Amino acid sequence: MPRYIPSCELGYTNKDLQEILGDRLPEFHKWMHGQTVAICDGRQYNHDKGEYEDTSCGPHGVIYYSWDVSRFMAGKPIID
Repeated sequence: MPRYIPSCELGYTNKDLQEILGDRLPEFHKWMHGQTVAICDGRQYNHDKGEYEDTSCGPHGVIYYSWDVSRFMAGKPIID
């Protein structure tokens, strides 16, 4: 698989995975069931200011971490 750069700074979007995995996407979702994902809502918390700030990323919704996608593609088991 050629290196694919995620659309989100947090990881891969569902759209990214559709392009990468194609027909294997349902298998990936089954593999990921119950695992931790991120949510990109287009903002991040600034602890110094005590408020959320807009980012230049998203909102993308559910994000899959790159290490999970890599493990799936390599046929490795889930680790948590």
